[in-house]
Amino acid sequence: MHLTFRQLAEMTGGELIRGADAATGSVVIDSREIKPDSVFFAIKGDRLDGHQFVSQALVTARGAVVSHVPENVPADKGIVRVDDTTIALQNLARSIRERYDFTLIAITGSAGKTTTKEMIATLVGSERRTFKSWGNFNNLIGCPLCIDNTPDDAEVVVSEMGMNHKGEIAQLAGLTHPDVGVYTNIGPVHIEFFGTIEKIAEAKRELLENVKPGGTIILNADNQYVMDISRGFEGRKVTYGIDHDADFRGVNIRERGLLGTTFEVGGHTFELSLPGRHNLENLLAAIAAARSIGISWEGIARGVQALKPAYHRGIILDAGGATIYDDTYNSNPYALGSALTLMAQADVSGRRIAVIGDMLELGDKELDYHRDAGKAIPKSVDTVIGVGKRSHALLDGAREAGFADGNLHHFDDAPSAGEFLKTFIRPGDLVLIKASRGIGLDRIVNMLTGHAEGAH
Repeated sequence: MHLTFRQLAEMTGGELIRGADAATGSVVIDSREIKPDSVFFAIKGDRLDGHQFVSQALVTARGAVVSHVPENVPADKGIVRVDDTTIALQNLARSIRERYDFTLIAITGSAGKTTTKEMIATLVGSERRTFKSWGNFNNLIGCPLCIDNTPDDAEVVVSEMGMNHKGEIAQLAGLTHPDVGVYTNIGPVHIEFFGTIEKIAEAKRELLENVKPGGTIILNADNQYVMDISRGFEGRKVTYGIDHDADFRGVNIRERGLLGTTFEVGGHTFELSLPGRHNLENLLAAIAAARSIGISWEGIARGVQALKPAYHRGIILDAGGATIYDDTYNSNPYALGSALTLMAQADVSGRRIAVIGDMLELGDKELDYHRDAGKAIPKSVDTVIGVGKRSHALLDGAREAGFADGNLHHFDDAPSAGEFLKTFIRPGDLVLIKASRGIGLDRIVNMLTGHAEGAH
């Protein structure tokens, strides 16, 4: 959004200190991302206070929003003083939402939010000028930051809304009142903060409570928790699913394992290159959302053709004739189960090798979740390699389910697992690599494929 500092002061509820007519075209909170037209919001975080970087930011930025005014500000810079810079960032998002006429689609759920967001943006973008939040910026800072950077000509904005605590989604959705709320699924993710799945569902309900009056919610008909919380919603409900009757139901599904899925919906046939039922569910959610705002079936077909996996989220790579399925961005029991099912369906000439790292943020029952995940590993998997201290429980579960000790291996960290795999895998093998991001299994992918650390 292009705004002057006079407008910024008014929209954030702050005090204009100087530079009323200085114009800005982007909002940043990281001094390393500053461009000449940026306004730098000095956010006070848990570890860092953005005020330490204001003078450095002002070398390039057009100006700053601060809670205390720095000394010796260059004359050509704009400065707005506010009581709390995080609240100012949120107030700006609320003001932009009130003043500009774009359709806001917000996505929540336990798994699949980022993929669904990317899919919706791709499908809608086939016919409308579309802006999406980047990465998995879905919290009380990331969400407003997305809205604050919406281009002036955007017709549709697609944003995730995540949460670790009750009230977070209410605050986010209450700021922006989405036109369309999309639910992927509800399962035991971040359960350490909530205690039960029912409490997670209750917190996820905050999105539908805050969509615009007369707004639309997109619901996963196959997820009972999602359907339960939608009872009593008075706006428009649009359902999608595979197992249950739905407005957008995937039928005649041909799963080709890691090679993708062919299916029909609404009398139209599509081929999805992203593998797995979970990606088909995500796409059905995206089709339902796109159709709900008037995207044509032709536009949807163009969008589906353009879909590609995001970095470390199900990318297929070659490692000397073996196939690596790099799904190292994140993990939870639901997503791990989906990935393993996918592995079982793939046509493989060699062995199926599952490299499974610890799943984080599962609370005090984390070892039970790991053990249950181990018990559920399909019998068609030949070798299971656990990485990290919690994965001992996963291997115990696999053992209980009948896996022989010789087919189970444990390593404390990614580099030692990577060294073992370098000599263990052979041409024709299919290797799934999946863990929570904090375990760093992307290092194994780099070791096996010869990519430099951190290279995209």
